[in-house]
Amino acid sequence: MSFDMLDLKIIQILNRNARMPYKAIAEELNVSDVTVRNHVRNMLKEGLIQRFNVLLDYHKLGRIIKAFIGLKVQPQKLKEIVGHLIDNPDVQVLYRTTGEADLFLEVIFKDMEELNSFLESKLNLDGVTGTEVNVVIGPYKRCPCTGL
Repeated sequence: MSFDMLDLKIIQILNRNARMPYKAIAEELNVSDVTVRNHVRNMLKEGLIQRFNVLLDYHKLGRIIKAFIGLKVQPQKLKEIVGHLIDNPDVQVLYRTTGEADLFLEVIFKDMEELNSFLESKLNLDGVTGTEVNVVIGPYKRCPCTGL
């Protein structure tokens, strides 16, 4: 697939508002709505755009404590630990990483008690040899795809 500047501009607009009508995008970019529709269709077909997401305001849901948790794990237990964490609704993001932590989690809770409960119950796993928790004080820039 050929990817051009118009595709990039369309993606930037859709990142701001995925529900923006093609006509409005076309007006902003000085092209026809058919052109925008064709570009989006091609990006979907080629898998460049995989889906359109809902961006939640977690504060309005009462989820105001965000933390990043680094886990040091025994290599032979990695898959088992990932399997335990991957479907947990409190785990927003789960990465395998290099450096001090083997796994890196992004979690959101309503309060510190919930975070503490998660740490004591859900991360008390055989094979976890170390944990580092960093609570977010505030964002300077959020992820455009998740708002986290």
